[in-house]
Amino acid sequence: MVYSSSVVLDSRSSVWKGIWHAEAPVTCRSLAWRACRDELPVRSLLVQSGLVDNALCPICGRLPETVTHALLLCDDAKLVWFASPLGLRVESLRGVSTLSQWIDQYCVDTLDDEAMGVVCATMWALWHRRNAWVFHSKGMDCMQVLAKASSMFVVVPDGPDAWVLPSSPYVKVNFAAAVKDNVGTAMGMIFRDSFGTTRASGTNFLEDECFEPQIAEALCYKWALEQSGDLGFSEIIFETDCQKLYIQWNQLKQGKASDDSYLHSLLEECIMMIQGTGSSLRLVRPTANKVAQCLADVAFDYGEKVWMGVVPEEVSSHLQSDMANAKLP
Repeated sequence: MVYSSSVVLDSRSSVWKGIWHAEAPVTCRSLAWRACRDELPVRSLLVQSGLVDNALCPICGRLPETVTHALLLCDDAKLVWFASPLGLRVESLRGVSTLSQWIDQYCVDTLDDEAMGVVCATMWALWHRRNAWVFHSKGMDCMQVLAKASSMFVVVPDGPDAWVLPSSPYVKVNFAAAVKDNVGTAMGMIFRDSFGTTRASGTNFLEDECFEPQIAEALCYKWALEQSGDLGFSEIIFETDCQKLYIQWNQLKQGKASDDSYLHSLLEECIMMIQGTGSSLRLVRPTANKVAQCLADVAFDYGEKVWMGVVPEEVSSHLQSDMANAKLP
């Protein structure tokens, strides 16, 4: 079978869905998406811009550093992929010239969301290894790279894999954001009560505003807080699968961290907004946040919109799956 080397990369593509539905932190998914779009500052691109005068890969020193070489085809990267939980033999790939081709032809149809999470985290760790060497002359062997990839997965002690019903009288709000470079930031949220009934769902889209993943998640959290006030809810359990957002939120609440960053200023606003409301923020696994992730996906098309009592049709199958597997609190 002969495949085309050209892969359409938009919010309807299999590559987009494979990456953004993967069970991995937003940071890893964002890096994987940028890599598939050849938007990482590898040396082959930096030479063209006149920023460096050597296009060779800083890890192997033998071939030009393209995004695909750095994250897939470099001999050192091949060792990592083979030693990973996927056990991938890169040498067995045929006709692959780009990462997007590989994701499209070899990953999305054969790997589930959990395995796709391993793909995204491994690419993130390989890029981290590359930057550690380039900027800090710090080497990382194969096992250290895999350990770095493993460390990026959301750690929720005894946390369930499925969505959990809130206790009465609380309403639970799951929220998620997605960022598409040169397009904008999309957000999704869903309100459900202790019976699992959808009280409201919504999407939002900030056109041409492309933020770092954790900032996008913080903006989504603030937007969900604003919507909860407009909808008249006060006792709310907010849930995110963004580990960095959750960690920094807790640090701020405990007075252990404070700076002038945009992320901290956003979270400080959110803390003020929930004072006196009985609301809280929890960290969940990506599998327990699927509906919000799907809403963020379709937000690129819907823009700013709120549905009362329902979700858009594209999200209904994810909602049904959530309810079929929902756990009691």
